Amino acid sequence: MTRHGMPALDDSAFSSLALTFRVMRLASVWRTRLERALRPHGMTVAVMRPLTYLMMLPEGTTQRDLALVMDTDCSALVRVLDLLEKEGLLARTPDAQDRRAKCLSLTPAGREKCAVFHRVAGEVEQTMKAGMTTQDTHTLVARMDALLTTAHVLPT
Repeated sequence: MTRHGMPALDDSAFSSLALTFRVMRLASVWRTRLERALRPHGMTVAVMRPLTYLMMLPEGTTQRDLALVMDTDCSALVRVLDLLEKEGLLARTPDAQDRRAKCLSLTPAGREKCAVFHRVAGEVEQTMKAGMTTQDTHTLVARMDALLTTAHVLPT
């Protein structure tokens, strides 16, 4: 028997991985819905992800620090940053302490793009959590935060 496009894991030999499969499936479904909602605005999650992190980080965050926070490879991130800079969504300036490092800042156009992303992502989130109470949402966020905290203290 399948549920939500997934096998009934609780009754399978993989029942010990039920949480892993659900998290992976939810991430995939959520990203697909977000990608579809962003497409009419000329955006993708891959392009918007660094911009949204920059909205939350202090002005002048370095490329290296952004890669660390995003848990991504710096060289892969540089390619996306090149595209964002070319589109006029972010600016790079040399770091005052280390001329080899680049500090990042959003341009006004980048901030506008982030505002659209925020609105669209919020709409997707509201749709995805239909039927959940405010308390359900708070509990889920707290449990996910606990998992993320554990993940960050474990060796990689």
